[in-house]
This record gives sequence, C-alpha cells and structure tokens, in this order.
Amino acid sequence: MRPRTLTALTATAFALLPLFAFAQPRSVQDLLNLVTAIVGWFETIIFAIAIIMIFVSAFMFLTAAGNEEKVGTARKSLTWGLVGIAVALFARVAKEFVQNALQRR
Repeated sequence: MRPRTLTALTATAFALLPLFAFAQPRSVQDLLNLVTAIVGWFETIIFAIAIIMIFVSAFMFLTAAGNEEKVGTARKSLTWGLVGIAVALFARVAKEFVQNALQRR
C-alpha cells in the first residue's frame, strides 16, 4: 500500500474513533440504527465520488482529441464511475434487506 493511502486511512480511522466511542449500543435497535447511519454515509460518499468520476471522464472524452490513450483512460474512468454507482445502489438494497430481515424477528 502506498504511504499516502496508508496515511489517509489512518487519519480517517482516528477521526472516526470518537463516533465509535460514544456510539455504544444498548439494544439491537441501537445497533441497527448505528449500522444504518454508517451505511447511509458510505452510500452517499461513494455515490458522490462516482458522479464526480463520470463528469471527469466526460471531460476527458471531450479533451481527448482522438488520442487513443486518453480515450482509453476516459473509458476506464467511466467504467469505475459506473461501478461506484452500482456499489452505492447495492449498499442501499443491502441496507433495506438487512433492516427487513432484522425487523421480522
């Protein structure tokens, strides 16, 4: 793993530690609410990044000027943007599925 990536992950983990320290669930419903909130934030962030990637890939397509290497890079960026949207939608569906499964019990 790259040093920058490791540093970013470590900083993010330390920034989120207070949230986990104060979010000690006392019941199953509290745990469900915590997981729902975390998945909701994850879904929103991934969806926003995917939309930005699609806009960047559109700009790359427009500025490629027929250069096959730049078109290939734009195509990869568009593909990963669409994968990001699929992941965000899957997170939403999985969240709903788990909520429904736990509420039936």
